[in-house]
Amino acid sequence: MKKILITMLLLQVAAASVVRAAEAGTANPLVWCGLDYSKVKMIGTMDFRQPAQIFPGMLATWNGLFITEMLPQLEKMTASVRTDMEAVRQKNDKTTASQIVYKDGSTDEMVTQSHITESDIAGMVKSYKLENKAGLGLVFVMDRLVKAQEMECLYVVFFDVASRKVVHSERVTAKAGGFGFRNYWFRPVKDAVKELPRMHQTAKSKM
Repeated sequence: MKKILITMLLLQVAAASVVRAAEAGTANPLVWCGLDYSKVKMIGTMDFRQPAQIFPGMLATWNGLFITEMLPQLEKMTASVRTDMEAVRQKNDKTTASQIVYKDGSTDEMVTQSHITESDIAGMVKSYKLENKAGLGLVFVMDRLVKAQEMECLYVVFFDVASRKVVHSERVTAKAGGFGFRNYWFRPVKDAVKELPRMHQTAKSKM
C-alpha cells in the first residue's frame, strides 16, 4: 500500500511538472505579426504591371498564404504561437502603386542595397498596435522584389512585445520562383522561414 501511495505521489509531481512546463511555454509566446509591405519596393520593367491587383489584394493573399502554409513551421519551434496581424494589415492597406519602380539595374544597385534602415525597422515595430502585451514578436519587413535579378529581400525581425525593442533583425535575400505571380514572389518567404529556427534561438537568448 505504501509503495502504491509513493507511486501515486510521484505521478502527481510529474504531472504538476508537465503543467508548469506548459504554462512556462505559454508565458512567453511567439507572436506572429505578419508580412509588412508598408515600405516595400517592387522593382522591374517586366513585372508589376497591374498595380490594382497587387495593392492591397495580393499583399493580403500572401499574408493568408503564410498562415495556411508557414504557421505550422512556427508551431514546430515553440510551444505557443499566437497571431496578431491587424496592425500590419492596416499598414498594408495603405500601400500604393507609387512603391513600384519601373527600372532595371545591377545586382549591387537593386539587390545588395536597401532603402530600409535599422531606425526604420525600430520605428515600424514601435508603431504596431497589438492586442498581445507580452511575448516575442515576429514580423517580416518586406524590403524589395527585384524582377531583373529574380530576387526578393526582406528583414526577419524579432522584438520584445512588451518594450517594443528589436532584439534581432536579419536581412534575407532569396531567389524567387514558381508558377504564377503569387507563388513566384512567395517562394522567398518560404526560404526565409527555413532560417527561422536559428534566428529564433538567437532572439530568445537576447530577451
